[in-house]
Amino acid sequence: MVAYLFALRQGRWGIAGFGAIAFLITLLNAAGFYQVAGHTTAEREAFARSIDVLAAQFSVIVPPPMRPDTAGGYVQFRAYGALAIAFAIWALASASAAARADEERGIVQAVLAAGISRLAFVASRAGAFAIAAMVAALAGSAGVLVGVASGGESISAAAALEAGLVLVALALCCYSLTLLIAQFTGARSATPVAAAVLLALFLVNSLSRTFDWLVAWRRLSPFHYFEQSSPLVPGETMNVGATLVLLAIAVAASALAAIAFRYRDIGSPLFSLPTPSRPASYEVSRSLAWRIPVVRELYEQRVALLVWTVGLATLGAIFVVLTKAIVEPLLTIPGLARYFSAFVHGDVYPSFLGLIWLSFTQLLMAGFAVTRVARWSAQDSDGRLELILSNPVSRAGVVIERVVVLAVEALIIVSVSGVSVWTESHSQSIDLDRGRLVAAMLLLVPFTLVFGVIGALLASRVPRATVGLLGILVFASYLITQLGPIFKLPTWVQDGSAFKLFGQPLTTGVDQTGLVISRLGAGDGAPRHRRLTPASYEK
Repeated sequence: MVAYLFALRQGRWGIAGFGAIAFLITLLNAAGFYQVAGHTTAEREAFARSIDVLAAQFSVIVPPPMRPDTAGGYVQFRAYGALAIAFAIWALASASAAARADEERGIVQAVLAAGISRLAFVASRAGAFAIAAMVAALAGSAGVLVGVASGGESISAAAALEAGLVLVALALCCYSLTLLIAQFTGARSATPVAAAVLLALFLVNSLSRTFDWLVAWRRLSPFHYFEQSSPLVPGETMNVGATLVLLAIAVAASALAAIAFRYRDIGSPLFSLPTPSRPASYEVSRSLAWRIPVVRELYEQRVALLVWTVGLATLGAIFVVLTKAIVEPLLTIPGLARYFSAFVHGDVYPSFLGLIWLSFTQLLMAGFAVTRVARWSAQDSDGRLELILSNPVSRAGVVIERVVVLAVEALIIVSVSGVSVWTESHSQSIDLDRGRLVAAMLLLVPFTLVFGVIGALLASRVPRATVGLLGILVFASYLITQLGPIFKLPTWVQDGSAFKLFGQPLTTGVDQTGLVISRLGAGDGAPRHRRLTPASYEK
């Protein structure tokens, strides 16, 4: 019981943050439905037809909606589709922290030294996350009920609870898979490897709606089983069989992770490649890579940087192909011309590419900034920061080097991704403006720095809550762009979103006002060099 309570205490920020996210996203989407769909039957039928036609073309990214003319169907489509991704990210971060980050901090060793077995340790972490996910999912269910009630309607409480249960099953499945993967990787590579696997599983399921050869493989994806249940849709219920499959995968993966953890050494993967033995040496490395500021950080993170670069470049090429497949059928439907005018500016192909690829890339670059901030927070708490400062390196120098490294890494990633998109667009006969493509790629650098600098500020103040708070900020910034026009939020509120300030550089060029505000956020928000060490936190 003590192990469970300790695990819950460690995850309290995640419970609070993702509980708030779940409540807000379901509440705002449910309330927003009455703003965009209207109240009469004719208005809702017209709204449903427009959603069905457009969503069918975007089924490569999101599953087709069911009964979008109802509040339940709309919330199932809009809110729970986003929550599935949010809870998967939460599961990834929590499991990798439990399996690897806590080992580097010495927390796992302390728990095991208290007499708790390794199997009990894994069970306590998985059980605590199950409770945390359930609390957050219940908050989402409450948001559905409150949002629908605000429109003068009602929805079954049982349906709202079933939607939350399916979400918990998906989160547990992703958590257990990450926990299992972490047993076979090093401490530093656990998170990126697990993230790559979960992203691949997500894309296998999503792309199977467009590429028939992937249909047979989508049964391997937990997201496929999540989409089998639509309890909020009138006349639909939770798919018990698919939900049990998710829970079975979670139990099996957790059991395998516990067995693997039992037989591996703390701090080491279960299997490692044989390396020639050599005597221990305490000599300072003669490699120049460790002596040059910025270069040393890039060298240390070279594998993770390579994974991010190759991953985003590959996704960019895939999205160019998908844009071609999406736009061609749309151009044959004359009735969609009035819908294009609402959100497409300029040529259709670049507009859709910016709408799909750049939006997805923004989310990934924000996620990249969060991973780097998580690393800074870990350095503050595991003693590495003290070692860096003892070299000696000034505290201001540490902050500046971190920000410069993040900028260089972002520049490398977006540059390669831009080349990939440019090359593939030519092979697909899509005419892109080279100058605007370069501007869009360069604009992603200050976009990433905005979240990186805010994260650095949080890491210097509340290191243990930094990742959760930054994740909430990223989500809120994205949510403003989605719901701001629906609720007609003031312009100054919408301009507070980095996603809104990014604009549509592929079609309308760079928004100079947005660029200035982003630069101010990345520059003037830089943290001052105070309270950077754990000793400072105690004062």
